[in-house]
Amino acid sequence: MADAIDAMKNAFIQLSKGEAIIPQRTTLNIPDKNASALVMPAYAFGSPYYSVKTVSIHPTNPQKGFPLIHAIVHVFDASKGNLVATLDGESITAIRTAAASGLATDLLAKKDAKICAIFGTGVQAKSHVEAMLAVRDIEKFMIISRTEKSAKRFINSQASNITFEVGTIESISEADIICTTTSSQIPLFKHEFVKNGCHINVVGSHQPEFREVPSETVVNSKVVVDSIDACKKEAGDLLIPVKEGIWDFDQLYGELGQIASGETLGRESDDEITLFKSVGIAIQDLVMANLIMEKSLD
Repeated sequence: MADAIDAMKNAFIQLSKGEAIIPQRTTLNIPDKNASALVMPAYAFGSPYYSVKTVSIHPTNPQKGFPLIHAIVHVFDASKGNLVATLDGESITAIRTAAASGLATDLLAKKDAKICAIFGTGVQAKSHVEAMLAVRDIEKFMIISRTEKSAKRFINSQASNITFEVGTIESISEADIICTTTSSQIPLFKHEFVKNGCHINVVGSHQPEFREVPSETVVNSKVVVDSIDACKKEAGDLLIPVKEGIWDFDQLYGELGQIASGETLGRESDDEITLFKSVGIAIQDLVMANLIMEKSLD
């Protein structure tokens, strides 16, 4: 995870500097199956490879005992164009999404953050535990799920030397960090429960009509995104407040890469609420592929 977070830092800096070619992902909606598929190509200047990720998303899969996401990353030699590797896109997606949140947390959360609330109990929740531990000395995780049973099951799967407890929507008022890792279409909590100084990672939704956080939280936060262009098309957490006329992209603080490069400041006070909205971009998959290929060749 530490290597992945370092890789994300380089990726987002390249993106913000215009050193990456990331076409808008193609979305194939499959309405009669309540599903969708995404195709995500990427190339960064100087990279030995380019990548194309194909993702299938079936929101009803978890209830059937199947993964929400199936994905494959194809890696091509950028000089010759030949396919050199086929990688498991599900694990790459889990790691790189959490690593982006880890980077955002490192740059935006208070240094003494100790309590983290996580909404969700899936693969992303698990990888976000790892990412938060990589950048902050977390003393307690609060796991919030639709059912207490699933929250307890998740907690029982975690390391016993770390404190976990079943959380509630009200209990997030204790949290220094909140991570939302669900496929929810409506806000998971009320803004009144978010304490001043909290940092929030919002990663679960990439559709313009879905959101995990209330508009009031967006309005009252310093908002940072992975990609402005992508979020203007896909980030319902931001697009819905825009439609409501209470927030605008002119109020956006900036991209994560601008903070990572030192172009702009991160957290400026202990009281401000910071919010990182990620829809996931293909440069993340590419840098993970580069990292994996480098390690495999070593």
